[in-house]
Amino acid sequence: MARPIKKGLDYFPLDVDFAVNDKTEAIMGEFGPKGVLFMIYLLSAVYQNGYYLQWNKLKQMQLANRIEGVSPDLANQIVNRLIAYGTFSEELFNSAKVLTSQRIQETYLDATKRRKSQKPTLYWINDDINFVSSDVNDDINAQIKEKESKVNKNKDKPDPRDKVLREFTENVWNIYPKKVDFQKSYDAYYSAKLEGIGLDKIVSKINEYKAYLKLNGTKEFYTKNLASWLRGRGWMDEYDMTPPDKPNSSGSQTPMSKEAQSYVRNDF
Repeated sequence: MARPIKKGLDYFPLDVDFAVNDKTEAIMGEFGPKGVLFMIYLLSAVYQNGYYLQWNKLKQMQLANRIEGVSPDLANQIVNRLIAYGTFSEELFNSAKVLTSQRIQETYLDATKRRKSQKPTLYWINDDINFVSSDVNDDINAQIKEKESKVNKNKDKPDPRDKVLREFTENVWNIYPKKVDFQKSYDAYYSAKLEGIGLDKIVSKINEYKAYLKLNGTKEFYTKNLASWLRGRGWMDEYDMTPPDKPNSSGSQTPMSKEAQSYVRNDF
């Protein structure tokens, strides 16, 4: 059985003047350190995929949630600036929502020249570096048209993964009282969906859990992370909604809730 052809790179070169070149300084000036960190994450994603990256909602969410303080909207703003600065091809982005450039493709070719595979053509920019890379090979134009044709035919059939991500973000993540580890939480939710657990059941149980926390005055420190709640099949939990005892006449406080006691023993 033949070894599968490797798609991406294990590493990519980062110029020693990366921190002080014009593009990096422009991103730093507008978006701060998180903008520069996002640039590195974005380039890593491109080279991990090979020499281009389809920029869609799923990639926006994945990359944005890896960096604190970066939202999908901010991720799009940074990408648009990098396109304007020439880091990525504007024509390919406008025609196919693809992030790539002649520099990226040359780096990819150099790194893979020993591989026993033909030169790729998908989203490949014209080889002649003496021309402005506004021309795309005829084969690429045909592939883009074919892709757009397929998209138009399937426009009424959205990707189910996008639906699950949107459902999770809007209906589960937004209502949960402790927002930590978006990706792990989404993965746990996706697993629950594969088991056939309905959204209504999860939302209903989260609201019950929130009421339980409020009733017992449980602080955020003792609240389960959403990922832990989902992996622990929280929708199966039963919560004791008996009001806790009030402080006694001596002024001592209500004992720590059962939920908090359980966390101190088991959750750390």
